[in-house]
Amino acid sequence: CGRTLFDLQTTTQRIREKTGHLKGVKIAIMGCIVNGPGEMADADFGYVGGAPSKINLYVGKECVRYNIPEDEADDRLIDLIKEHGKWVDPEKIGAS
Repeated sequence: CGRTLFDLQTTTQRIREKTGHLKGVKIAIMGCIVNGPGEMADADFGYVGGAPSKINLYVGKECVRYNIPEDEADDRLIDLIKEHGKWVDPEKIGAS
């Protein structure tokens, strides 16, 4: 999409590296606000370009954080996942 507001491939790779260990948690990463929210309807969380260098974060279909600076958005997404009880520290996976 020509309206993509950030580097989608780099961002997707970065988010995947930070959250890929979370089993059963769907995170949609969408480049723009126009079609993004409708196309991510089945995701648990959404990371959507809202304005140049700004990210909006979603829980399901609801936008819960607006205009987060792009350089803070990854950490804010992780905070949101933690707030909703879906976060597991990577080192705890597989530990008894």
